[in-house]
Amino acid sequence: MNPTYLPKQRPHHDIGALFADAQDFVRISAPMVRYSKLEFRRLLRQNGVQLAFTPMMISDSINNSEKARQNEFTTGPDDQPLIAQFAAKDAMEFVTSAQLVYPYVDGVDLNCGCPQSWAIAKGYGCGLLRQPEQVRDVVQCLRRTLPTDFSVSVKMRLLQSSDSQTSLQRTIQLAQQLEHCGVTFLTLHGRTPSQKHSKDTLNVAAMAEVCQSLQIPLIVNGNVESFQDACELHTRTHAAGVMAARGLLANPALFNSEYPQATTTPKACVQQWLDIAESAGDHLQFQCFHHHLTFMWSSEMKRALRVQFNSLNSKSQVLQFLAEHYDLRPNATSSTQPATYTNCTYTHFTPPKHARHLAAEAEEICWNSESDGKYFTEFKTQQQSSEKSEDLDLGGLFVDED
Repeated sequence: MNPTYLPKQRPHHDIGALFADAQDFVRISAPMVRYSKLEFRRLLRQNGVQLAFTPMMISDSINNSEKARQNEFTTGPDDQPLIAQFAAKDAMEFVTSAQLVYPYVDGVDLNCGCPQSWAIAKGYGCGLLRQPEQVRDVVQCLRRTLPTDFSVSVKMRLLQSSDSQTSLQRTIQLAQQLEHCGVTFLTLHGRTPSQKHSKDTLNVAAMAEVCQSLQIPLIVNGNVESFQDACELHTRTHAAGVMAARGLLANPALFNSEYPQATTTPKACVQQWLDIAESAGDHLQFQCFHHHLTFMWSSEMKRALRVQFNSLNSKSQVLQFLAEHYDLRPNATSSTQPATYTNCTYTHFTPPKHARHLAAEAEEICWNSESDGKYFTEFKTQQQSSEKSEDLDLGGLFVDED
């Protein structure tokens, strides 16, 4: 299909200009499987986030399943600028996904940063860093297919090597090659695929050198758990943008200038989440609503209340609990002003199929969106066993993106 005829549901934002016009650095929310969905993005945008990513979506599923498209991707008129992130094995998968979501987003991002074993085994995430020529081909193919005002980017880690200097050199080489291929920006997580989450393993100096080697914007990612962390990372790297993941789960107001010293979620932010949930109605699943409250408000609860809160299994029970113990309840107008959702249709483009896609339709998916997931399960176990609120720590759990 000639890209000229791909429809635009709305005008695309100039992502390059977003970085160029920033006073200091662009505040960015990371792609988080299960969690960076539309309703949470709305909360983040109310609290200082300037560029948001969708959760990582599997291209093969999106390309071949209308049900996957409807379940995994939602947006609304207020959800912009927006980058859709995909895990793809090759250019055909990635470009097909990009053509499908083109009317509804401002750019697409290739995930080369997920270090989870299932992703690497299937050729996704960090597995692509072992094939830099494949990553270059993905970017070049998209640039040949879609208009140049549509953003394409790559989220990557420091490349694996026997020593840190060689790792840095290889990372700079790939980053410069991707710049030459036409990426709008890059996101760099400051660890290699094999490094576990720890304050000590984040290589800030390497991120600064990669930033210095590029003419395009670089977003840096890692250990951003407060606004002070974000400012310090920007100061040390001079990056154009700073991305946060677990820090935003624990405090969605992390980038809100009204709370520069906040280390926990302000009560007003929890109020905003209740209002968003009320206006979302059935669009927001209870599991997602409940999980986010657990992340953002558990530090305010003693152990007995945390155990009680985790046992709740309906929205009405949660609202009653918060009203009784914390005088928190949705504003009366929230239920009478339903949120607006874009009716995303995909008749503008018919994805091609080949043998691998057909075979993949019979495979069992890698994760179940209805389950709690490893991150939430481990966090819940930890916070139920902690008597004091300050013992709670989200560090080390969300290893794939932060």
